[in-house]
Amino acid sequence: MPDALPTTDTLPRHTPERSCVACRRKRPQVEFVRVTRQDGVWAVQVGKRSGRGAYVCSDSPACWQDKKLRRAFGTQAVQVAAQLAARQNPPQS
Repeated sequence: MPDALPTTDTLPRHTPERSCVACRRKRPQVEFVRVTRQDGVWAVQVGKRSGRGAYVCSDSPACWQDKKLRRAFGTQAVQVAAQLAARQNPPQS
């Protein structure tokens, strides 16, 4: 009789990895903020997204500097950096 196949309880869970476009560090996907491009404009969006995407470290303000983001986002790096900073520090009411 053949050995029993492993169940999903015994198999290790796959964790997708991505690379930050600023620092090039590989980490699990949940540790990143996804920036998507729709109609030629890069934007940080929450929730389900579609289209071309890039990942930036969510906990590293050094990765949010427009100089580091310029390679991936070109002239829109300044706007993306501002959106990332605003996301981290929401306006106080």
